Amino acid sequence: MTDASSSAASPMRSALEFKRGAQPLIIAVGLAAASVLAVAALQAAPRDGAQVAAIFAPWTSGDGVMARVAQADGLLVRRGLLDSIMVVQSDEPGLIGRLYASGAWLVIDPNVFGGCLAGHGDRAR
Repeated sequence: MTDASSSAASPMRSALEFKRGAQPLIIAVGLAAASVLAVAALQAAPRDGAQVAAIFAPWTSGDGVMARVAQADGLLVRRGLLDSIMVVQSDEPGLIGRLYASGAWLVIDPNVFGGCLAGHGDRAR
């Protein structure tokens, strides 16, 4: 009977040992992912006075985005891949705050995520 009870407990014991053994790996993967995200966030932070990519709600039309950029006193440089993304600049400081105030979801450095933000080569006129 001890053999039967020890064999029944063996799968349960090995499952507990696996969970304990996987815990350091899960922690290491989580810390690595957090590090990558932190570096990406630092790299994507826009600088005032430079061109920035303003990302608005995906359902915002191109005309709506242009109106919001104008409301923030921004100058349209080019369109992004989607109508809700515009690369803008301003000679006046505080553009980033004004874009957020006009409804931008995110304002980032367009050079960091250029592949995602680049339009089809069309420049604003």
